[in-house]
Amino acid sequence: MDTNAVHFPAKLDIVRQITPSICINSALKTMPPKMAAKAAGLLFSLQPHRLRVLPELTKLSLRAWLFPRSQCAVPRLDAPENKPKGLSGIATNVSPTDILEGYASGFFLFSHLGPQKWWAPEQRMVLFFDETHLEKNTRRLLRNGRFKVTIDIVFSDIVDGCAAPRTGRPPLTWITPRMKRLFQTLHEQGHAHSVEVWNQKGELVGGLYGLAVGNVFFTESQFHRERDTSKVAFAVLNAHLSHWGFVMNDGKHHTSYLAANGFRLISREDFNRITREFAQSPRNPERWFTDCKIDMDKWVAERPSLISGTTLAPHETTTDQIKQIVKF
Repeated sequence: MDTNAVHFPAKLDIVRQITPSICINSALKTMPPKMAAKAAGLLFSLQPHRLRVLPELTKLSLRAWLFPRSQCAVPRLDAPENKPKGLSGIATNVSPTDILEGYASGFFLFSHLGPQKWWAPEQRMVLFFDETHLEKNTRRLLRNGRFKVTIDIVFSDIVDGCAAPRTGRPPLTWITPRMKRLFQTLHEQGHAHSVEVWNQKGELVGGLYGLAVGNVFFTESQFHRERDTSKVAFAVLNAHLSHWGFVMNDGKHHTSYLAANGFRLISREDFNRITREFAQSPRNPERWFTDCKIDMDKWVAERPSLISGTTLAPHETTTDQIKQIVKF
């Protein structure tokens, strides 16, 4: 039997999938940066699985354009119901205070094209700290001192690193100049925080940033310039969050990268129960520092005491698990 003939269709399918991406990337490289970003955003929005959002998005956009004064800065809690993929509203003239309120209510901001949109998808990718997974290589990097990790030292550089195009990928980012300004303000107010990873030459080679609202942390984005540096940043961040009494780190969407770090999907209903209980908790906004009491070489993820006498049991049915920790 001709094995090449058997495998040729599969190979052809792969070629057909890869070739358009290569051509698109090549075309985008010839455009001015701003035009390339808009073109990439348009192509991203026109993917078949995203087209079903288009009718609702068009309706919301027209409403925001025709009746701007009638728009609420933050959507109602019932806004995502029956909306495709959790699209909840257009974020017009959103302020740092609005972002804090929206995140505490279970929404987040995201858009590759046009105005920012509020989203609350049916499932959220979250990390409960006792379920943190540290790969052997990550532990080795933490132990051998190859990288230095800091917190809240160069927030704007971290955001720029997250917004920069990835090698070999289209110049696609939701971190627009306006989003940078909003989160810079939130950082200056003590709500948004960054984790920085430096190599032995003193070069910034990875990191992440996010938003602390009550006892819930919302990771916005991460990047790496050297292998596994974003995993190092995640490990240090989650160790500090657990030590400081946070109950959850939200990663928003499912990715294999987050899953490898211990994140898992929970329902929007369960997510909102947690944010109602813990994102409203009082927490003084302030600049963060690395905590010398945390020994990353020996750190083991803990089961946080969320409510007196209860703990978050790993890998149980999520709804039953949430009922153990949230007052109904």
